Parts: sequence; structure tokens; C-alpha cells
Amino acid sequence: MTQSNVRPRSVLLVVGETSADRYGARLVRKLRALCGEKTVCFFGTGGDEMREAGVEIVCHIRDLATIGPREAIYHLLRYYRTFQLLTDACRERRPHVAVLLDFPEFNLRLAKRLKRLGIKVIYYISPQLWAWRRGRIRIVRQYVDRMLVILPFEEEYYRVRGVKVDFVGHPLLEDFVVDGDRESFLRDLGLDPSLKTIALLPGSRRREVDYILPTLLEASLEILRRLPAQFLISVAPAIETSQVIRIASKVLGQNRQRDCFRIVPAAARRILANSDFGLIKSGTSTLEAALVGTPFLITYRISPLSWCLGNILIRSPYKGLVNLIAKEEIVPEYLQREATPEALARAAVQYLEMPEKAAAMRARLAGIRDVLGSRCASDTAAALVAEYLEGNEC
Repeated sequence: MTQSNVRPRSVLLVVGETSADRYGARLVRKLRALCGEKTVCFFGTGGDEMREAGVEIVCHIRDLATIGPREAIYHLLRYYRTFQLLTDACRERRPHVAVLLDFPEFNLRLAKRLKRLGIKVIYYISPQLWAWRRGRIRIVRQYVDRMLVILPFEEEYYRVRGVKVDFVGHPLLEDFVVDGDRESFLRDLGLDPSLKTIALLPGSRRREVDYILPTLLEASLEILRRLPAQFLISVAPAIETSQVIRIASKVLGQNRQRDCFRIVPAAARRILANSDFGLIKSGTSTLEAALVGTPFLITYRISPLSWCLGNILIRSPYKGLVNLIAKEEIVPEYLQREATPEALARAAVQYLEMPEKAAAMRARLAGIRDVLGSRCASDTAAALVAEYLEGNEC
């Protein structure tokens, strides 16, 4: 593709949550660099990072993120309207290719519609079919032209099931720089660098934060009954700080130890790098913690109905991403009923009071980066998408 092309080729990108927004923005920048600034244009759903990268946002991810079947019901009308907006835009603009990132409940349905419109579909960041709802492989095989996976074991999973697939590497590894200047980081927050510091990462979706943050805060108060500590509450980009303040105020109230807590809108990896332990919602942040090397536990809470529905469908022995990659339990998992403040506090205190236990986890976490490989996901994915823009796909 050259700068002499008269009409820019368009790409539809559809994401539904924060980490995919970051990965989508990187892909856009790589494609612009590869194909030329004026030869390609982008539209779809996304967040602030994709907007800054030059994507025309039809619907913002803050209006799409839910955490389970029950919660999704409340958003069906919004989902339907977004679905219609995207399909109408595709009929009008005729994008040369659609790149769908994660967000399977929405994107697999959209893939069907796009294929009926004659639009090539690339799926970047696979639905976790190997863990649950494996019957959806038929949808992928029929409506997805190419699957770009970010976990090495996913490549074989799709290939043996007849899906055209490429392992591109994990985008989290790109530019993964850790700011470990603990002294200045904590002092700037008015905290004591010599105290045990615990990171609280309640998630990147509003309903997740509503369910999980109160438990993390109650667990923190339990920890304070057993040892001196201070806590960093992470605020994901798609979360409003006011929501976190409201929940923290409700749980901590006038507790005299509320000064041990800080609400920190910094990058999760920076918070983790300057912490001794993490209480982390199951998801991408657990992989960040593994790459940083901070010991942590994995937790998750959701509405009872959503948990029951999801648990019936999940067939993997582990729920945490780090444990799935390692194929063994490196990090303890406390999910739903097991995720009590007392249980979380008990586990955290063990690691904080037993340096050899924390060191053993660090040593096992160190192998995760090796398993993920050294490929630059955005470069590899952009090169493959460019083949479809140029009509050279094979």
C-alpha cells in the first residue's frame, strides 16, 4: 500500500474493555506506521486510548463493560443499539477488514453479521473457548477468517479444530517497563516506604468494582488487625475515581485506620512494583503482577446467579490466567464463596510474614515471561492485518 492511494482503506475495530482498548490503540499506531498515515482510517468501539490513536469512536467502552450474564441483561438495549450502529456503519462504509478484540458475547454475534455483509473478520485476543463454552468453536470456524492468539497454547487448540490461527505474542510484554522507585513513589503518596504495602486491584469494570472492592477493603482491615500495613487502591482508566471514593468511604467509614489507604490512579504495574503483595481481581492484572514479580492472590466475586451460570460452563481446573498458563497453581485462588475477607487476609499475612514463601512464588512467577515468548504482538498483528488491507492474505 502506498501514499498514492486515493481512498483510505477503512478498518472496523471493536473492543469492550480497558486492556483491549490499550492493545487496539497500539495496533492502530503500528498499522499507520506500516501502511502510511493517510492510507488507512479506523472506526468502531473503544476507549480514550483508541480515540487518541485516531479511531472514530461509535460507542465508548465505559458504556459497554459488564461482568456476567445477569449484569448484561440490564445493558441489552445499549448492546442492541451499538450493534445496529456498527452494522449500519459497515453497510455505509464497507470496511476492508474488521478486527474484533476479545469481548466474545458481543463480537462473535457481530462476526456473523459482518460475514453476511461480505467483510473479512480477524479476531485478535481469543475468546477463552478452551476454558468454557467450547461449542462456540463452530461459530469461530464459520465466521472468523483468521484468529490471532496471545497465549502460546491457544495456537494448537484452534489449529487442530480447523481454524486459521497465528500466535502473535502477548501485547502486555510490549514496552513492559517497571517503575520500582519505592521510596519516592510511596513518599509522594504520604506513605512510609518501610511499611508492608499491599496493592488492591478490584477490576476495570464498574460492576466488578462494586462487587469486589468492598471485600478487598474488609480484608485489608483484617490484615491491619494482624500486622502494620498500608494499602494502594488501584483505579483503572475506565473507572471513575468518585466510584472508588464512594465505596471506600462506605466500608472504611470513620475507622481510625482509614489513613492507611490511598486511592491511586497510576498504572497497575507501577502500583504492583512498589508493593509487597497484591489482592487482585482475576484477569489481565494478574498477568501484570506475574511479570512484575510481586507475590499476590487471585480473587473474584460476582452476583450469585452469574457465578452459577458461569461455573456450569467453565471446564478449566484453574480460573486465574497465571495458573492457566503455568498449568499448575502458582498463585492461590479465592473465588466467590471462598473470597471472604478473613480468607484473603489470612493468605496475605502468610506471604507477608514468611519471606521464604513469598520468594518461592516469585521464583515460579519468573517463568511466566519465558512461556509467553518474545514476539511483539502489535507488530505481528499489524503485519497480518495489513495483508488483508492489501488483498494479499493467503
